[in-house]
Amino acid sequence: MRITLSRLASFTPKLKELRIILDPKGAASKGAREYVERFYPNLKKSNPDLPILVRECSGVQPRLYARYGNGKEVSLSLANQAAPDIHKNLEAVGK
Repeated sequence: MRITLSRLASFTPKLKELRIILDPKGAASKGAREYVERFYPNLKKSNPDLPILVRECSGVQPRLYARYGNGKEVSLSLANQAAPDIHKNLEAVGK
């Protein structure tokens, strides 16, 4: 799956923060690590005012957290997902 910059830039203004939590060596985090390595620079370039935090912690299951302006927070598991699947999750929380 090819991911373009125009698709990365479609986040709602209501989205205030993205956090990706992953294990730097765990097998379940392989797709999350790949996503961060390949797509974080362009994602940040397309959304310079959006805080995008990547946290590594040994022994954790990978998760995506999205915080919105009204205080609502959504959490999705990224365990054993490939980078294109993670991108779909990111698009879903960014709408």
